[in-house]
Amino acid sequence: MNVQTRLDGAEQQTDGTGKEFSPTTSEIQFSLFDFWQVARIRARLIIAAATAIFLIITLVDLALTPLYRGTAVVMVDERQNKVVNVEDVLSGLPTDQASILNQVQILESRELAWRVISKLGLDQDPEFNTALHKSWISYLAWLNPLSWLPNGSGEFLSPEEKREKTKDSIIGEFEKKLGVSQLQLSTALEIDFESESPSKAAKITNAIADAYVEDQLNAKFEATVKATQWLSSRLGELADQSRKAQDAVENYKAKNHITEVVGPQGSGLVSVLDQQINALNTQLVQARTDVAQAAANLERVRSLVSSGHAAEVTQVVGSSLIGQLIQQQAQLIENEAQLSTRYGPKDPKMLDLQAEKRDLDAKIAEETSHVVGTAENDLAIARSRENSLQISLNQLESQSQDQGVARVKLRELEADAASSQALYDTFVARSKETQQQEGLQIPDARIISHSAIPTRASFPNHPLVLGIGLVAALFSGLAMAFVLERLDHGFRTTSRAEQVLGYPVLSTLPDVAMNQLSVRPTPLGSGGDRSVDGSVADLVVDRPLSSYSEAVRALQLAISLSDVDNAPKVVLITSSVPGEGKTTTALSLARHVAQTGLKVVLVDADLRRPAVQAAAKLDAPQYDLIDLLKRDATLEQALIKDPKSNVAILPAGKHVKNAPDLIESLAMANLIANLRATFDLVILDSAPILPVTDTKILSRLADAVLFVVRWEQTPRDAAAEAVKALRDVHASIAGVALTRADTKRFHYYSFGYGSYYYSYAKYYEA
Repeated sequence: MNVQTRLDGAEQQTDGTGKEFSPTTSEIQFSLFDFWQVARIRARLIIAAATAIFLIITLVDLALTPLYRGTAVVMVDERQNKVVNVEDVLSGLPTDQASILNQVQILESRELAWRVISKLGLDQDPEFNTALHKSWISYLAWLNPLSWLPNGSGEFLSPEEKREKTKDSIIGEFEKKLGVSQLQLSTALEIDFESESPSKAAKITNAIADAYVEDQLNAKFEATVKATQWLSSRLGELADQSRKAQDAVENYKAKNHITEVVGPQGSGLVSVLDQQINALNTQLVQARTDVAQAAANLERVRSLVSSGHAAEVTQVVGSSLIGQLIQQQAQLIENEAQLSTRYGPKDPKMLDLQAEKRDLDAKIAEETSHVVGTAENDLAIARSRENSLQISLNQLESQSQDQGVARVKLRELEADAASSQALYDTFVARSKETQQQEGLQIPDARIISHSAIPTRASFPNHPLVLGIGLVAALFSGLAMAFVLERLDHGFRTTSRAEQVLGYPVLSTLPDVAMNQLSVRPTPLGSGGDRSVDGSVADLVVDRPLSSYSEAVRALQLAISLSDVDNAPKVVLITSSVPGEGKTTTALSLARHVAQTGLKVVLVDADLRRPAVQAAAKLDAPQYDLIDLLKRDATLEQALIKDPKSNVAILPAGKHVKNAPDLIESLAMANLIANLRATFDLVILDSAPILPVTDTKILSRLADAVLFVVRWEQTPRDAAAEAVKALRDVHASIAGVALTRADTKRFHYYSFGYGSYYYSYAKYYEA
């Protein structure tokens, strides 16, 4: 349970007297001003820690082996020299970001590293082969029991496995010293390599760049050789496939009687049957035209003959004989007309002329009859030719239909043959191009800057290391101070105590310097305040103007003002655990009040571990508080006068086992009442609250409770738990007293600067 839970946060609560208090969590956040305070307060620790760390860093820096860095630059060039206009087997490198990063991986690859190591013989260099030299650090590995076994891991290795393990170790050392990076957004890659030798660093860097360019050439050459070999093997297969495809086409043509010839004007191969069909179609069309023309001629001739227009038959059939006869007929008619004017119808000449005319008409009629017969014959011949062509065409078309199905399969075979031939031709051309590329390979990267021999070590950078070391040392010192500060579990300021406990701090009692008293400090929780040769409480009497006396005076005033109307007469002083200074505080407060002329009695109510007698340097009393409570002595017999003041002291020298019973007894209540009536102030030095319950019982008899907390030492949780225990029994808590505070540090924490302390410290005695 934390303090915040126990005190219910910032919720207002009341104690037994009705006074309000407002406890808060014990975790208080640091401000910048708090950091400044801590830095000033723990300046010595910070400086000491920073100095030690800086010296260690300096010694380590000086002990480091200097390394020299070689730097070379290669550029991935997307421009390609095209000596021949062919496509590369291995295309040029693209220059996108992913491709550039791929080249970085190649430069950092183990294969490339081993080629450089083998070429330069670095496997025999102690800088890379750690097995060739032994440093004192390497012998620390023998502390591992597994290293006593043959391979250092509990397994036996074969010679080949040992070689591989050594190889991996050498490559690992090599890669630790290698760095590859892209120069901003360019395609240039910077190769860095560090070595103990300047010349070796430059040599290895240049070897890496050369190996990278050579690797690109080898990759292209190997790809071209493999492509050539593959193309050669494929060419034989493709040639056989093409030959088989052509044979399949020819065999299929022969089987299906398919003959093809070159088409007109080189239009490609066409079937002979198709050519014949096309020719017959043309002839059939012409034959049908001839039939139609012959029929038309016959019809015209018959029409002319039947109408008596034999002369026009010549125009239809073009007969020359009929034309001559018609001319002769026209001449006879003309002669008849001339003779008829001279001779009569029965004239012999006229009769001869008419006889010739009749013979000529008979010849014309006979010739016309021959012309009609010829036309009929021509028509018959044309029709016969048409029929013959149609029959031939029908036969060819029937054959063409039979070959149609065969041609579909033939086209498939021809397509396969053409595809095989085209693929074969492509591979032949590509094989020739690839063979040409074998002797002409250009890398896609070039070295634009070789490494020069470095003149200055790149590692360690002494100014940078020392500068960073100085800053790191200061920050480490500050961190150490702040960690110690945050690990503190006590109270350093009054505000912290008031926030955690919920009650005002009435006074802060300073810790007296050890050289002012002959004292032996008692650790917190041991039971007493100090092993006293000279008591701190003596300062109230011996040095009334000291800072300690002034703090006791402020404490007395604060207690008296805690209840103005009813000033407390019985004040109980307690703490959470032993060793917090409650006895010294009680004795100091009693002596100070006694100096004011009041009657004061100091009762040692810690029946388990009484300490007032030792603090006041009293002799062993004859009677004490135990005798008084048991009625074995009177009050006058038990009281002892303080040798340094007028304080009456009621010691408790004997140890008892029934302390709670005595504290809770009626005798104790009567004793407190008697003391209240006799003295002006009764101070009860009680036991710590947390170990025992005595104080809880006794607090009900007191007017006010002063809770003592040792500065910086009392745990906050313990103090908060003790305050809660007092509130549970409704004790009237007047406030808190911080004891044994380091005056200088307290004022740093409380006010933040030392000048305040030094400005008023002159008012006190040394």
